[in-house]
Amino acid sequence: MATVQSGKPRPAMRWSGWGCVIWLLLLLAALSGVQYLNHGMQVWNQLQALSGSQSQAIGALRAMLAWDVVYLIGAFAVIVVCAGCVLRQEWARRGMRVVALVLALWALLTAGLMLGQWDSFEQARQLAQAQPQAVEAMLALIDQARRSYLMALSLKVLAIPLLLWLSWRLARLDVRAAFHARRIG
Repeated sequence: MATVQSGKPRPAMRWSGWGCVIWLLLLLAALSGVQYLNHGMQVWNQLQALSGSQSQAIGALRAMLAWDVVYLIGAFAVIVVCAGCVLRQEWARRGMRVVALVLALWALLTAGLMLGQWDSFEQARQLAQAQPQAVEAMLALIDQARRSYLMALSLKVLAIPLLLWLSWRLARLDVRAAFHARRIG
């Protein structure tokens, strides 16, 4: 079934795996944006509470706030590109290919950095066992953190091929045909 708009037939929109991935990215980017905004507000409030004599803490908090702003801008850019893809805009299809590749590279880089820190859990476990007080509680916290870390690492490893697939899929002719150039007026 085709819809007619401006005398041009266009293929009807139908379910697609790549469309679901774009919606998922849109939702994750929105969630990330809210988290970075909340964290940035908390850091800002901490900055306001510090006095000028605590320059080391102020510098660390300003660096944290700068990273929150960078991540918030990135999340907003991903939201805009995803929304353009949902609306089947050609500029967004090209942009999403770049975004997917950048996110895949970022996931690869951060997963590698996370793997490099994996030994820290064993070191923390050994330090906790050397402490006579509250060993069980500390070990439970370390195990919980390790499970969360492993879950985040697993999600990054799963995201890499999915994002590469999305970038490849958006370059295919059948998908390109579903997008249209921006109409003015």
